[in-house]
Amino acid sequence: MTELLLPSLPVAARYRPARVRALFDELASTYGAAEWLSGGQLGRWRRSLVAALRWPAAGPVPVIDLMAGGAELWQPLHQHLGSRLALTAVDFSAPMLARAARQHAPGLTLRQADALATELPAGAAAAVTCAFGLKTLAPAAYPALAAEAARLLRPAGQLALLEFDLPTQPWVRAAMLTYLQLLPATLRHLCREAAGHAALPRYACAGVRWPALLAALRDAGFGQVRQQRLWPGCARLIVAEKL
Repeated sequence: MTELLLPSLPVAARYRPARVRALFDELASTYGAAEWLSGGQLGRWRRSLVAALRWPAAGPVPVIDLMAGGAELWQPLHQHLGSRLALTAVDFSAPMLARAARQHAPGLTLRQADALATELPAGAAAAVTCAFGLKTLAPAAYPALAAEAARLLRPAGQLALLEFDLPTQPWVRAAMLTYLQLLPATLRHLCREAAGHAALPRYACAGVRWPALLAALRDAGFGQVRQQRLWPGCARLIVAEKL
């Protein structure tokens, strides 16, 4: 079943930035459909990311969210930090950022930029986050992502990465693959961008190259790396500290 979900394009074309940007431009107007069909699970995983980080006890908390999409992380971050949150959401898709702007969220700044070269000031963030953006990033770009995150962070700042991961338990893995295979057909009845929504499960099944990502983090100067599989084993959270 996994093979049915994998993109038919060559790897180089699959991760080409222009292709990925066009995909998210198309998906922006109906991006919440997959969130709804997850039964709230995506939101629970995002809250787990926020809870896993060590936050300053007082004062403003600058956070930079890379590949931020519609700034879905703003809500759990704001619930945790309140008015202390100063979130900069970085994404290269203008329609996704327009979706984020409709939240009228206090403490949210939007920036259209490449997550690998944001041109934001160095040492600007107490935390850098990325939720569900890794799957559309070529493994060859992991070192650039890690280096940019390290540049953006203050000393001892933390990086949190959240992404889908194929479960190790056979029955959970089978259930996830079945869900991902059925998702495009379900979305076809809900929205006209079903073809675009069908691409995301394919990227999820292609998966993150976790050993390569961890090596990139170490090479960029991160330490105290913690990994956690999130219930029911379909997502992985990595938290690392800038040394």
